Amino acid sequence: MYYVMMPSHDIRRNLATEQYLLNQSTFDEPLVLFYIQKPCVIVGRNQNVRAEVDLAYAKEHQITITRRLSGGGAVYDDLGNLSFSFVVNADHESFGNFKVVTQPIIEALHEMGATGAEVSGRNDLLIDGKKFSGNAMYTKNKKMYSHGTLMLDVDLDEVSRVLTVSEKKLASKGTKSVRSRVTNLKPYLAKEYQGISTEAFRDRLLLHLFNAKTMESIKSQEYQLTQEDEQAIDQLVLDIYGNDNWVFGEEPKYTIKREEKFTGGLMEANISVEKGRISAIAIYGDYFSQKDTKEIADLLIGCRYDREALEHVLAEITVDDYFSNISKAEFIQLLVD
Repeated sequence: MYYVMMPSHDIRRNLATEQYLLNQSTFDEPLVLFYIQKPCVIVGRNQNVRAEVDLAYAKEHQITITRRLSGGGAVYDDLGNLSFSFVVNADHESFGNFKVVTQPIIEALHEMGATGAEVSGRNDLLIDGKKFSGNAMYTKNKKMYSHGTLMLDVDLDEVSRVLTVSEKKLASKGTKSVRSRVTNLKPYLAKEYQGISTEAFRDRLLLHLFNAKTMESIKSQEYQLTQEDEQAIDQLVLDIYGNDNWVFGEEPKYTIKREEKFTGGLMEANISVEKGRISAIAIYGDYFSQKDTKEIADLLIGCRYDREALEHVLAEITVDDYFSNISKAEFIQLLVD
């Protein structure tokens, strides 16, 4: 296994680096990436930014907003958060199996005294019933990354100020607010780690993953970005993560808005209907997907807006490819019931 410690504190560059390395075929072993960033919000691939983020507050407080390639929900990061990513061949782990992928992280946290840390639900890591890590996956060309956050010492008040989470999502968690269901890891660590910095926390996790005692002993496993790599990453920042068209998307006006919470995640459908047929549709949510949601949305354009017609159009479509753990019947229920 190789590791990459990203020097940038800009989430847009860090996500671009992650994507670039995923697309490289030169690695004969898995990669583990660690990155730390200044205040930012990262929304999931399929989410509606304006419904998830207080944009005025983010602008006033210089909180960067970007969109990632993977699904799942929006997260707030600052310099008290450590992000990690495992890049592997897609056939090594099944898509959505967060328990297997995050097990090395859980074991490292137990070793540092946070013995109550556990995987819970679809993609969360919890301690004392509260979330300290959200995780997501993305797969392309037989490779996959599984990335997540580790809230070591994040400003928790900022989480509830900048994120505007759906009441249905909060209700499904049995909690009243964003602030009440998240926590930092630092109070749960052993006494000797109570004053640990985010960088030192990163190094401690890395040593555990490599079963090593010193950073010097694993130096040969560190991948150093070349000038060519840096130029390609710069272009990804311009084209994607720093591009408003990618981050915010084009949002036509819709006549129907529907929202439901399923086992596979929260889903929102915005639909325009003209003369009884779907003329525009956008699907948002914190669900995970292996295929681009836009493909199934485009398929529905021109379809008669009733259950029978939707069932006919979707008859040969594997809906689970677009909305993991959400059935075809549930998807149709979202659209018309």
